[in-house]
Amino acid sequence: MSSPGYSVVCICADWCHICGEYRPGFFELAREFPEAAFSWLDTEDDAGEVGDLEVENFPTILVKRGGETLFFGPQPPSHDILKLLLQKLIRK
Repeated sequence: MSSPGYSVVCICADWCHICGEYRPGFFELAREFPEAAFSWLDTEDDAGEVGDLEVENFPTILVKRGGETLFFGPQPPSHDILKLLLQKLIRK
């Protein structure tokens, strides 16, 4: 994504029931943050894109601005918590 665009990536696993429940609300947040591109990566199906990222728990969130990583780490499966994080990172 070109600067100064934001990207918000959720890294999960298809087999994880928490991820399955989390996914619809994750994409609903995209409407509240039109300045960011939201995407979903499955640790197995999208292993090439996940690459060497250390994913210890699900969901793991990656927020970038251009090539700069603003946040990378596991998050509780709460859309409210993710919304607060994005408000701090994107709408400073």
